Amino acid sequence: MSWRDKKCRVRVIFIGLRNMDAGWPHHLFDVDAEAERLKKELTKIEKQVENIEFYGWDVVVTEAEGQKLLPELEEADGILAIPLTQEFADGVMTPHPPLLQFADTGKPMIVYTMPFTRYWDQGGILERIGRVVVVNSSRIDDIIPPLKAMRAVARMKQIRILLVKDYEYPREYVDPRLRDSRWMGSSFLKRIKETFGVEIVRITSRELLEEYELVSTDEAEKLAEEIIEKSRGLKEPSREEVIKAAKMYLAIKRLLEKYQCNAFTIDCLTYIRARTLPVAPCLAISRLNDEGIPSACEADVFAHLTIIICHTLAERPAFMGDPVLDESEKKVIIAHCTSPTKFTGYDDEQFPYWIRSHTESWRDVGLEVEFKPSDVTVLMLLETCTLKAISFPFRVIDTKLGECNLLAVKTKLLGSMKHEWGCRTKAVIQLTEDPEEFKKNFTSEHKIICYGDWVEKLGFVAKFLGLNFVNRLTLPLD
Repeated sequence: MSWRDKKCRVRVIFIGLRNMDAGWPHHLFDVDAEAERLKKELTKIEKQVENIEFYGWDVVVTEAEGQKLLPELEEADGILAIPLTQEFADGVMTPHPPLLQFADTGKPMIVYTMPFTRYWDQGGILERIGRVVVVNSSRIDDIIPPLKAMRAVARMKQIRILLVKDYEYPREYVDPRLRDSRWMGSSFLKRIKETFGVEIVRITSRELLEEYELVSTDEAEKLAEEIIEKSRGLKEPSREEVIKAAKMYLAIKRLLEKYQCNAFTIDCLTYIRARTLPVAPCLAISRLNDEGIPSACEADVFAHLTIIICHTLAERPAFMGDPVLDESEKKVIIAHCTSPTKFTGYDDEQFPYWIRSHTESWRDVGLEVEFKPSDVTVLMLLETCTLKAISFPFRVIDTKLGECNLLAVKTKLLGSMKHEWGCRTKAVIQLTEDPEEFKKNFTSEHKIICYGDWVEKLGFVAKFLGLNFVNRLTLPLD
């Protein structure tokens, strides 16, 4: 099943006291009638938001009833809890007991309250206990943004990444940014699965090379002709090089099918420097993203996870690139050779593109994509950890997954930069903070661009995943 077809199953639970003598909303409030009214409203939302399925419709009164319900919540992708009544003595110091029970499951949970159903829902406490988003509103439609974030988290659990990376590599071509042993260790991959729900399958470049040799030349030629015909032009590469790039894409597609994976990343810079692959995978990564197969270069797992969040939330590709600061105009240029072309949706028109060489090597095939000015979200997942080896006596580096932060900020994409230096595709971004702050707190090479304003929903995704959310382009270090 494609991640796009995953139904997010949300258990709806009403909490209220029947035959209440005194409290809010009022004396003898009809809990069951209100639950039935809200069920009709939620059924409308279910039709409006694709792949959301509400079920359950439980009415819980006591802590004992909440406890009895807990085993049934295991199969849910998320919980929608709706408190309907509050006695005056209820919730003075803590939320209603069933709310605590449901938050403590660790399931993504939305708590929706209407004015005068509660006078204090303890939302801040609930959000600290579990992966909870609290919505206080007279409009039930206001649960739609966190519902879409909940759906994105459920979709992430359908993702299997095919990671192409070797244990052995020629040391003269090492990319020092990627040599952290955790990237290859099974324990690290297990922690990624526990945190994000994403599974990673690792293979070596030898298997990719073997599959490449099996691809039909006729099939690759046909695809190459289509890619060239739709482009604005073929510059440095020859037609034969585009055929090789198409062949690489087809080989990767076969391996994705073989291992039942629907996302892809590769330690491409090492292979490009060592010339161990017949062609760079830049074109393949671009095309896979356009098809809704989240893909990233350089085997950057956290950048790839960020791209996956964009796909599962925004249902569109995202652009991964290296940020370059231009203080003179308070801009950041984000550049790479693997840009997708369908930035507003998989079924939308492609942005104009030229077929170019891979800039750093002046070989192979990359893409130069022309961006349209727009509001965009720039984001990045960033793990923070403490280095424990710089002490006496020496201690090993912590083996736990460090604190994870999701950085996201809305800004303006001003257009493309035409320049022969740096990677082929260059997006010019308006810097949202002081350039000195950007320099002082520069914490990762890659930044991700997603067309549209997704900051609010990304904040909800962070809560549901148990991440810190930072509405900035950089993470303050001091």
